[in-house]
Amino acid sequence: MSRHFILCAPLALLSACSGRDLGNQWFPLRVGDEQTLSVSYQTDEAREPEQWVMRVDEPAVFQDQPVAVRHHSAGVSYYLKVDEQGVRRIATRTDIDEQPTADAEPMWVLKAPYAVGTEWTTVTVPYLLQRKNEHPRDLKHTHKAQMTWRIEAVDDVVTLADGSEHRPCLRVVGQARLNLYTDPVNGFTDVPLISREWYCRGKGLVKLEREEKVPTGFMTGGVLRAEQLR
Repeated sequence: MSRHFILCAPLALLSACSGRDLGNQWFPLRVGDEQTLSVSYQTDEAREPEQWVMRVDEPAVFQDQPVAVRHHSAGVSYYLKVDEQGVRRIATRTDIDEQPTADAEPMWVLKAPYAVGTEWTTVTVPYLLQRKNEHPRDLKHTHKAQMTWRIEAVDDVVTLADGSEHRPCLRVVGQARLNLYTDPVNGFTDVPLISREWYCRGKGLVKLEREEKVPTGFMTGGVLRAEQLR
């Protein structure tokens, strides 16, 4: 499978990267590109839909290596390194931070080879699980799990709400479990955390789903869905 990588030398050649694609065919990182995702929730407690805006900023130099910078409208920038091994996050910076903070270990976004069966693991936190009557309600502040990701398809077709069709697409599925005390009847339960992501050639991430369903009791959960608007 052909790959299109553009790597620039630190400092002196960094400006030469500006406006070019620092990603690859499955995860483009063209400086100045902006993507809007429509986000909806199907949860036990009503949540308003949202929009996430992802923007590729000017590249940066981090730990003496050039990296792409992708900014999320929630107020955080992700520092991404792309090479023949795949796409991985190596640092993050919030809007109020002066300097980025290195990840304890690289966080894979996509791992090569881009073929059915390729697997990797990352640390994840619950996005949707909440306590009903305790604080803090969000479990993301207190719980982590190891998620195993697998490329399950390389030729998926994705049709979005606006009728646009995208192909070929990688379908990547992540699975993890959290052992939680959900209620007196079920006691401790292995609650599945399931992520599904679609990366389309030349477009990047166009659709994602996150499923965190829990038995009725002390917890609430649900499903998050997001897809590209433009």
